[in-house]
Amino acid sequence: MYANKLPESILSLFDTLQLVELEWQGRCVQIPKFAVYAILDKPVFDRYSFIDGKRMGIIQLEKYQVPVLDPFLGCIDSVPEHVVIISHYKGNRFGLFGYPADKVRDYVRLSMQHRAVPHIVKAFC
Repeated sequence: MYANKLPESILSLFDTLQLVELEWQGRCVQIPKFAVYAILDKPVFDRYSFIDGKRMGIIQLEKYQVPVLDPFLGCIDSVPEHVVIISHYKGNRFGLFGYPADKVRDYVRLSMQHRAVPHIVKAFC
């Protein structure tokens, strides 16, 4: 299976990968800390919208409208305890989206030698 490596520009900066682990409805998602823009406690949705028939929350953060999506493709039926805002880019385009969370742990570390590291970071590099 193909997996991306970390960019050389950041690979030499650390020997462990720092992760933010969020738990949503009893399931966990691990996100590289370098991709996390913010963690919001007790968020407030400004409105709701639908994408592919799934309800999502929208949070207004200054000039950004941040969609909050269920990472497991369900609907967002109520405001979660936390929202993890994730930054992403493609070329020179930047965007934000959020995942809801019942619990957030932002102190998880994995050795760079761990075989899961390339798979965890591949969506963010």
